[in-house]
Amino acid sequence: MRTTIFREERLQMIMNLLVDQKKVFVNDLAERFNLSETTIRTDMIELEERGLIIRTHGGAILPERSENRQFIFDKNILKLREELYAEEKKRISKATLELIHDGDSVMIDGGSTTHYVAEALKQKRGLTLITSSYYIVSTLIQIPDARIYLIGGLLHREFEDMIGEIATDGLNRFSPDHTIMGADGISLTQGLTTTEPSIAQNKRKMISVSKDLIIVADSSKFGKVALTRVADLSQVDTLVTDDMIPQECMDAFTDMNTRLIIA
Repeated sequence: MRTTIFREERLQMIMNLLVDQKKVFVNDLAERFNLSETTIRTDMIELEERGLIIRTHGGAILPERSENRQFIFDKNILKLREELYAEEKKRISKATLELIHDGDSVMIDGGSTTHYVAEALKQKRGLTLITSSYYIVSTLIQIPDARIYLIGGLLHREFEDMIGEIATDGLNRFSPDHTIMGADGISLTQGLTTTEPSIAQNKRKMISVSKDLIIVADSSKFGKVALTRVADLSQVDTLVTDDMIPQECMDAFTDMNTRLIIA
């Protein structure tokens, strides 16, 4: 084993072990990588927040719907996330498409679910699209008549998103008809959360300029709280999700008069 292993490499190795063994234990991993159990637990939290594992007492297993998949880390976790709950995300994107009309202006952030929405937007004409996501712009440019604004800034390599003051200043220049946004966690107590603080800044700015905030998220995100808080649920105009959303969440959004679309 090399003396120096970057964290993403270690996470890949953990995922490969999970694919082969179906479960891993913190103490075994700590010994394998010559690290503290605290460091390994931090890795486990990161992988769980990415939606790739389920933590158990003393270790982790793969989510049921991803047990037999080969995980390949290429420094962009969004490609991995696209493989998780893909059918649900496709249904969510199709339902979201019904909210967008030809000629609308749409701000859209980066993410695996919003990537599916970007694919669906190819069916619309005359759109004006604003994004800070280098990841999804390659899909948006396939819409032949769309007018596309790509926000500049510092490139976040892992998420392929533009971040920092330049990015938030750029987002502040627009007031779109709709803002389509994903979330890493949706909690009745903590609201919308995401794993990366710098991405959270973009999301907050997008919300502040939004006329119609549409959150797109599969049901696995409900009840989760990621590292960084983004916004209260009361700021959401429309939530598009799949039919496995917990009943208590359905009731809560109904009470908030938030439009809930089940795909």
